[in-house]
Amino acid sequence: MLYVKRIMLVFLIAYSAHFYGQNIFRDTLKLSLRQADSLMIHRNLFLLAEKCNLDASKALIIQAGIFSNPTLTINQNVYNTEYKTNGGREWFDFTDKGETSLQLEQLFYLAGKRNKRIKLAGLSADKEESVYFDLVRSLKYSMRSDFFTIYFLGKILAVYDREIASLSTFTEVAAGQVEKGYFSKKEFLRIKSMLFALENEKLGYETQQISTLTEFNVLMQTSGVCYVPQPDEHSSDTLSFLKLKLETLIDTAYQCRRDLKSVQSDLQISQVNLSYQKALSLPDLTLSGGWDRNGSFVHNYNFIGLQIDLPVFNRNQGNIKSARATLENSKYKLQSMHDRVKADVFNAYASACETNKLYSAFDPGFVADLDQLINEMLKNYEKKNISLVEFLDYYDAYKQNSVQVNNLLLNRVVAFENINYAVGKDILPIN
Repeated sequence: MLYVKRIMLVFLIAYSAHFYGQNIFRDTLKLSLRQADSLMIHRNLFLLAEKCNLDASKALIIQAGIFSNPTLTINQNVYNTEYKTNGGREWFDFTDKGETSLQLEQLFYLAGKRNKRIKLAGLSADKEESVYFDLVRSLKYSMRSDFFTIYFLGKILAVYDREIASLSTFTEVAAGQVEKGYFSKKEFLRIKSMLFALENEKLGYETQQISTLTEFNVLMQTSGVCYVPQPDEHSSDTLSFLKLKLETLIDTAYQCRRDLKSVQSDLQISQVNLSYQKALSLPDLTLSGGWDRNGSFVHNYNFIGLQIDLPVFNRNQGNIKSARATLENSKYKLQSMHDRVKADVFNAYASACETNKLYSAFDPGFVADLDQLINEMLKNYEKKNISLVEFLDYYDAYKQNSVQVNNLLLNRVVAFENINYAVGKDILPIN
């Protein structure tokens, strides 16, 4: 009774997962890897948001180059206390008897402060551009990993579908023979148990596929789409690690890794900022000119003036010291980032070589031979040419080897993508 309940529970869970998947993934869409790349870059909200940050940082370059506005000051007396004796108007006397003054001021930045601000803004925009393309690199890696995972999970599930369909048909026939006494009930229960195990394992892969499809929909900025990847299965066959040299890959990574360029921009920003903080220790010059009708020692007084701070107390000492410390910090981070990039490339290269070594020893016709023999084994068991143990062992071996082969193919493709990700460039392009 407990055994029957377990069987019913597994079938219920499997049916629920199937029903759940059918309701969530309402639409089906076939797409190639290039189409997936294009869709993600043009639709992913994270990339669109980061693109806005990039545009905003570029606009700050314009702002940094704009000169300060001139300042106009106008003074006018409100009430003329001597209008009765000297003439003129009592309120707001704009005549020659009243007081009116005008002054125009313009600030001029000295020590190259304006050019340094423009350079700082440009370096900040360069860093933001590196951040954007590094995000593209990371999201592309996640998307491609999901793309191939969905594809090979589909092939693994197809293996389970074939075995389950075959065993289900056989158990339906065997059930009638058990009642008539032509088939051993013990063997029948063993086959049902294997069918139960296959359904349970298939459910695990279906759950993984639903999770991966959901994540893929988020990257594509869609909802409820069951994507059916259409990769070029033979595009990776010609790819080899024999022509790749570790030293060349590391040098390429130093040139292409956007996260490294971002840290390099931090160093440049720190260097320019130190120069800018030193420039701020020098005061700026304000040039002014104006006219005063009656407020000075002569009537209609015209004047020009210069204004400059005296750097007696504040010479920007603290900010200069802070900028020096920030510069040292950037140097340490850049060296650490170089080490990290080198380690990433080395790890990806070593892992890919091991995966490719295993793949090179794999016989492509192995799975095809298994597919041809699986039906023959079932027929031989029905004819009692082989025992139940041999039949079940072969079925289990077929399933395990088929799953392992697909996992090997997936691991090999992901290994290629790991190298592309570590280097920051499509060294091994896959379609």
